[in-house]
Amino acid sequence: MSQKSISGKSLKDAITSDDILGKEVIDLAGKEIGIAEKVFIDPNSLDFIGINIDKGFLKKDLSIGKNYIQKVAKHAVFLNIRVSYELKGLEVFSELGESLGKVSGIELEGIKNDIKVIYVRKGLFTKETQIPMSFVDKIGFSVLLKVKKDQVEDFNKSLEVN
Repeated sequence: MSQKSISGKSLKDAITSDDILGKEVIDLAGKEIGIAEKVFIDPNSLDFIGINIDKGFLKKDLSIGKNYIQKVAKHAVFLNIRVSYELKGLEVFSELGESLGKVSGIELEGIKNDIKVIYVRKGLFTKETQIPMSFVDKIGFSVLLKVKKDQVEDFNKSLEVN
């Protein structure tokens, strides 16, 4: 006998907080982001609006909106995006394969997961280089640009002039 709510709708296929909390959260690339720690519900509409992810000891938590959640499975919560903050530490290469350094930071468009600019640093004591997303060709195990190294340098020189 299936359980019914007071409205008469079947609750057989409903997801509960137990189905989400404590589960691994995995991004589009298959990388584990952390553990689902909280469920967010809009206090007015009572609609599910997202989850909070515990990324581990000494790492800042991350909130993900429901539009970025692909599905909730028995063992994990799967996202339909690659989390932008996970780009930090990836190597950046020009279209000719020249290494520009590693991603040291990102700037997002508002509060969404859309990246506006990535910041790259070659060494610990070098100046950060800005790279707009329009220069980025692909993001995988590294960041591949569709421009040459000198075009990135020219872009950063133009920023210094302005």
